[in-house]
Amino acid sequence: MAFDYTNLLSCENSLIDSWEDIYDRNLSLAENLLSLLPSFVVLRKDYYDIIAAYCLIPNALARIVPYLFLFGRSGTGKTTLAKFISYLWGVPICTSSDTYASIRNNLHKIKYQDVEVETSNPEFPNYYKRVETNKGMVWDDIDSSVFINKPDLYRLFKVGYDRSTDRISISSDIKGENLVFRCFCTKVFSSVSPIHLESIFKELQRRLIVIPFKRIEDIEDDRLRELNTLDILNIDAFDWNGFSLLHSNFWNTELAEVYLITRKAIAKNLVGLNSQQRVISLDLLTTGIVTGIWQNETEALNKLVDYFSWFKTEIDRYSGIAKYLADYVHQELRNAMSAGLPIKINAEELRRQIEVWLHQNWILEKPKTNHLKALMAELGMVLDRGYWIKRN
Repeated sequence: MAFDYTNLLSCENSLIDSWEDIYDRNLSLAENLLSLLPSFVVLRKDYYDIIAAYCLIPNALARIVPYLFLFGRSGTGKTTLAKFISYLWGVPICTSSDTYASIRNNLHKIKYQDVEVETSNPEFPNYYKRVETNKGMVWDDIDSSVFINKPDLYRLFKVGYDRSTDRISISSDIKGENLVFRCFCTKVFSSVSPIHLESIFKELQRRLIVIPFKRIEDIEDDRLRELNTLDILNIDAFDWNGFSLLHSNFWNTELAEVYLITRKAIAKNLVGLNSQQRVISLDLLTTGIVTGIWQNETEALNKLVDYFSWFKTEIDRYSGIAKYLADYVHQELRNAMSAGLPIKINAEELRRQIEVWLHQNWILEKPKTNHLKALMAELGMVLDRGYWIKRN
């Protein structure tokens, strides 16, 4: 026999905790985010304010946005943060199994909604107008092979960060006509693959804000002492129904005007960052300042300068497997030419070399077959009967 358990699962009966039980109505949404985020995820770097500012970027007002990339091993909290942001934005979570068409359609659906417009003339009724929302896309648990095997998705990410270049034409049912799809919006995605370190994704890398994750037991003791890890909450223990309304109602017309004025003022005198950093940071900086996450431009700039400094160190430390493959292939080809031997590399020997790099912590993960083929193709090599040979 089946039963209807709806009432038992309702927050009204107090059998499930509500997000409202941990939300302080006396504080702003931004202040609550700064308080709630550390309650659900433990970060190895104190980037909660960057995440909070990113979550509040108004897509409908922004021009250029970076992507928030959550990187770390399984069980480090990436999915928890992805869930939290999806609840805040009121959007579903995409997965690696979703097709390009389904992701494109889902993104188009969340980007726009119909709103009622009041008319000043009592003789004319109110009407509905389709407008852009401030919601973004959340994509959880992908790996590098997704972008390799689905180039359309990679293109969507490459062009969707800039409003002026986000136009993608797709075929329609009417012969000779195309539909126009606009893919600009904030995007959050997570992976165990170091996408931000691989040269094959260099067009995407410069558009990322990377949030590094580690298991609690692997986080440095000094960092753990800064946090109270005993009070970490389980995000699945709460009902998040209605949480997204806070975000939907946040950017009223008055605050939106302040945003545009502030953005214009910051753009005229934004110093301390290089040209590429300024491009992807302007709307993020403006959001953090207008919402009170950062008290002023100096504090905001200092935080982003600190972030980009860490990111450069990370890049220098882990330049990715592409660098080691390039050096290895170059040496093997030079040896073959010096000995007058055919230019080929034993695939099994290369596999063992990759294991050595992995054991020495020179690379963060073992590349999947398709990823390795793509990296070797960049070096002019193809796999043929157990050997990597020069491509004709």
